[in-house]
Amino acid sequence: MKRIVVCAAVTAALLLTAACKKDGVYRPGDKLTGMSEYYERVHQRYDSETKMWNTIHKDSTARRTTEKWLWNGKQLARIDFYTGNTVSGSVAMVYDGKRLVRANVSATNSSIEYEYDGRHLSTMTLRNRKGEAEAVYSFEYDGNKVVRIAEALNAKGAKAMPDDIMAVALLPLVGDRQAARDIATASGGKAGAKASQQVYDIVWKGDNIRAVKDHASGNTLATYKHDAKTNPMRGLLLTFSGEGGDANQYAFGNKNNVVSVDYGSEKLQYSYTYSSDLPVSRSRSVVDHYTQGYRYVETDIVYYEYLDD
Repeated sequence: MKRIVVCAAVTAALLLTAACKKDGVYRPGDKLTGMSEYYERVHQRYDSETKMWNTIHKDSTARRTTEKWLWNGKQLARIDFYTGNTVSGSVAMVYDGKRLVRANVSATNSSIEYEYDGRHLSTMTLRNRKGEAEAVYSFEYDGNKVVRIAEALNAKGAKAMPDDIMAVALLPLVGDRQAARDIATASGGKAGAKASQQVYDIVWKGDNIRAVKDHASGNTLATYKHDAKTNPMRGLLLTFSGEGGDANQYAFGNKNNVVSVDYGSEKLQYSYTYSSDLPVSRSRSVVDHYTQGYRYVETDIVYYEYLDD
């Protein structure tokens, strides 16, 4: 549960870019056009004589499209999320000139609104289908880097929603409805709605977020490590991902790609393949030794697809 709470609480913190560009202007040199996924689950038994793990059974899914990114010139216009061959939801961007000012979530008629103070994002508001503000994030900066985030959750807005706005925002991103509901509940959603406020400190190492800490206690909630390659989603003010979403969920503020997320009680690790300086796939394997001499190895591979200019 600790990991789920951290996911929900600090998502806003990690959306910001430390680049010298204005917040809300996402103009990548290489445009993503979508993502696809492959999944396999291998059942293995340990051979004490050969000291090797032998495969008993293997289940896998064919590579499938999970997202398509649609562009209007240099601006990202919409992200469609797929279940099978069907669009299951979308997020449409609204701009004021070059800057993102609102993201509309189609499935629930909910929205995320952005306000700016000069160069930087000052507040981000999550609104339910009734237009009520369920959560407001306020940001403090040191130069071009966000160093503190105040999160205010509104019980009235949360109670009014059939599905908590945080769950709505995270559902197509986490890739699992129950996980999205768990996150919403842990962060003050409808199942236990009450007004609350939390403050988080952001620790940077170069142009990447190194850690997120609870401001009141000083406790570290999560630490991160990165590769040295270009993060193609840097500067996009949206939560985004499919299954195994933690890597992307914490990607947007960073110059480089997340290779590990450490929650203290749990550590997630990712590996990438690259074409030149860009990631073309990201994989994560989880090993479950469910009983002595037997294990399951689950592997998710996410493929990045780019626009050919």
